[in-house]
Amino acid sequence: MAITTTTAPPARRPAVDLARGFLTGGVWGTGVAAFVVGLGIGRAPLIVAGVGLPVVHGLLVFLAGVPRRRREAAVAPRTALAAVESLEVLESEDGGVPVRFDLTVAPDGAPAYRVETRQEIDRVDLGAYRPNVVLVVEYPPDRPWQVRIVKRPTPEWEERAAEARIDSAPGPALASDPPGGGAAGFAAFLGLLLGAAAVVLLFRAEMFDQGGAGRPLHEGAGAGHLGWHGYLALGCAVLGTVALLGYGLSLAGMTRAQRTVRLTGRIERVREPRHGGSGKGGVPVVVSYRGPSGGQEVIVTNDGDRGEMITAAWTGREIGVHYPRGRPHAFRFTDRPRENGRGLGVPNSALFLIYVGIVVAAAIDRGWPWALIGLCGPWAVYGAFHLPGNIRDKRRRSETLASMVAVRGRVVAVLKDVGTDGEGSTSTTLTPVIAFTTREGTAVTALVTRRMPDSAGARGRELTVHYAPADPAVLTLDHAADQRSLRTDIVVNVAALLTIASAAVAGAVML
Repeated sequence: MAITTTTAPPARRPAVDLARGFLTGGVWGTGVAAFVVGLGIGRAPLIVAGVGLPVVHGLLVFLAGVPRRRREAAVAPRTALAAVESLEVLESEDGGVPVRFDLTVAPDGAPAYRVETRQEIDRVDLGAYRPNVVLVVEYPPDRPWQVRIVKRPTPEWEERAAEARIDSAPGPALASDPPGGGAAGFAAFLGLLLGAAAVVLLFRAEMFDQGGAGRPLHEGAGAGHLGWHGYLALGCAVLGTVALLGYGLSLAGMTRAQRTVRLTGRIERVREPRHGGSGKGGVPVVVSYRGPSGGQEVIVTNDGDRGEMITAAWTGREIGVHYPRGRPHAFRFTDRPRENGRGLGVPNSALFLIYVGIVVAAAIDRGWPWALIGLCGPWAVYGAFHLPGNIRDKRRRSETLASMVAVRGRVVAVLKDVGTDGEGSTSTTLTPVIAFTTREGTAVTALVTRRMPDSAGARGRELTVHYAPADPAVLTLDHAADQRSLRTDIVVNVAALLTIASAAVAGAVML
């Protein structure tokens, strides 16, 4: 199948990008400078303004972008074929290798065009990307330059890509990042400098006053100045505002977790992972689920960053599929179907930080035993409350281990991921993949998440797999070690609880 091409023009608004970048930089420069100058000269309103200005700006930007995001979310991404004209491997600082692609994209029923895009590719998969290879891509219809290569397309698109031949489109190539992105970045940097300079110039007299009016806050708490208690109170006020806002959104049902649509998907097809490929995506699968409105069947794959890693898969297994409300194409997977949470992680964390600040203040003012009481006491109560449930969970796990069935399995592939830390040291992670058939006749493919001796040469090795008949995803290769680990876990939990409770009691005695 040959596809002829012409060029599609882009749609850009560089002036708007420049203005937005300058405004954002100005707000952040003004806010940071106001916060620092306020600390230096003891102006509480200036400190509050420095914190509040970026927050208000971010809120306004978010609200202004709601209509646009709704319009974009309502438009499904378009899938098309694309031919690789050229590619350039860039320097990598982590496990993925950034590659700059020059592609000819040939949408169905629309003119083809050239596009330049950048995407991270697993190091072991680089050989599959070469000039003239036809790939499957996705892009928003209104932003054709935002092309993303689909690493694991559906079988239908795989067949089309294998049979297609795409003629090269004449340039110029569209950029995946708007042209003038460098200009927008410079505008943001200029706004940052100008905003910071404006604040410094306005308060330069107080900053450089040698008569004591500009005394730093930590040197005293006189009129117009905050001591460390004032800083603590200010921080607690900010965190309290965050907590109240979070709880309010939760009560209104507007948190991200509450607005997430959760469905149950079914694995329709399991592909054997390629030996030497990356293990980041888990076992490659094709999943189907029915949308909440109309019940239309949707077929997707776990290509790319799609939530949790699928570590065990078989045809017919149910897994969780979730996506933000109104954005069904931003789907993610979970290993098991789950119910929505209340989205209280951020407000609970804010309250915890407030509590820690109060405990630290009490320890400084009244002595370190208050730190033992304030920190260890609540943890001891929390541990005592949850200990019975932990013991019941361990007993259920022990019963599951006792009911496991042993079958023969085989290592069918070893996945390899190479990572580089900030110091340039390279580390390699090997993940064996096993395949076995349950006594009920279910063919299971699973990743070995625990260390296996001689993983590099494990391909083809025969081994014994213990699995739970009710859920083959619950499996182990070392049944005896798991049983010993359960007994050790209970002892460690009880010992930790006794230690924390003893520390709290010791703090109370020393008061």
